[in-house]
Amino acid sequence: MGYIRVPLFYKIKTGVLALGAQSKGAFCIARGNTAYLSDSFGDLGDVGNFRKFEKKIKALKRELKIKPDIIACDMHPEYISTKYAFEKVKSQNDQSFGLVPEVKMIQHHEAHVASCMADNGIKGKVIGVAFDGTGFGRDGNVWGGEFFTGGVKGFKRAAHLKYIPMPGSEACIREPRRMAFSYLYKIYGKNGLPRPDFVGTRNVILGQMIDKKINSPLTSSVGRLFDGVSSLIGVCDFAGYEGEAAIRLEKIISGQGSKVKGEYKFKYLKDGELTIIDWAPVIKGIVTDLKLGVKKPEISLKFHNAVCGMIKDVCIILRKKYRINKVCMSGGVFQNRYINSHIRPILEKEGFEVYAHERVPTHDGGIALGQAILATTSTAQEAFGHLRGFKRS
Repeated sequence: MGYIRVPLFYKIKTGVLALGAQSKGAFCIARGNTAYLSDSFGDLGDVGNFRKFEKKIKALKRELKIKPDIIACDMHPEYISTKYAFEKVKSQNDQSFGLVPEVKMIQHHEAHVASCMADNGIKGKVIGVAFDGTGFGRDGNVWGGEFFTGGVKGFKRAAHLKYIPMPGSEACIREPRRMAFSYLYKIYGKNGLPRPDFVGTRNVILGQMIDKKINSPLTSSVGRLFDGVSSLIGVCDFAGYEGEAAIRLEKIISGQGSKVKGEYKFKYLKDGELTIIDWAPVIKGIVTDLKLGVKKPEISLKFHNAVCGMIKDVCIILRKKYRINKVCMSGGVFQNRYINSHIRPILEKEGFEVYAHERVPTHDGGIALGQAILATTSTAQEAFGHLRGFKRS
């Protein structure tokens, strides 16, 4: 089994085992000034993958001679890794743990940011940008388009993408067309849908699911926005593998270069202390371009530029408010080569210190490292009461 050895800028007084998330499952064991992050075992929902995961945990604990007193896991109640954490606490005969290990549930996207901080050895406060497809939020909704301020002693959610329903929940991941419908339905309503194929019995049902809040959890996910745009412009309505819609949307911009000027624009709203990032102007801009006959690669490039512009705009808003100049970026969306390569010079031009992952994966394979960090430094402990029976999506 391979693992990444990560030196820490502080000392962990007790042993900690962090169990990661669900997809791209990986664990982390830490003590003293060092954390050991395992390779990914794939989706832990697969029995074979989970057995390898459990076996390698036991092997590394023996090798390092560590009996963890803290077990860190994701907040999602349906993740196999989360259930495994509580099963180990209930077990009275597992001598490979401390006497009474404590379980700490760590918010998914905060762990992403902490993982990037540890990967780069960053102390102090940062603006954390965590963009991915799915993560259980503190309010019970599906997060994935988050901006945080703070550090390893605790983060504050400072901005996020405006919520949108996911009709059919996890079915939206397999059918990006559902997300395209949801965005259009929220803007234009059932009588103003600009795509003719979105009018019909099947789509009436989707509209009713949204209106009646039937199996339609709210999400702030940037990953779902990519899916919706990919379907909206006719690139991918049905995904055959994880991330297909977003991957194909990025692929078609190849060769556009400087031929395309401009970008779509997000709108920024205030909700108390939060900044809400409104996607409606972007969707409207895409619909207008489709009606004008603008080609798909040009629309895709303008959308990618819009996401980069949004990151810049929100970071400037938060820097002005919180006087923080360091930006850490993490999450599966930053596997997008265009976003990853273009956002750094954009932010650096604005005077930001920019950090992305170096050795640790930016996707969920690196999240266990962040969990281990926050479980031993953060003063926040999750309240189990608001963990509702949300199904994995």
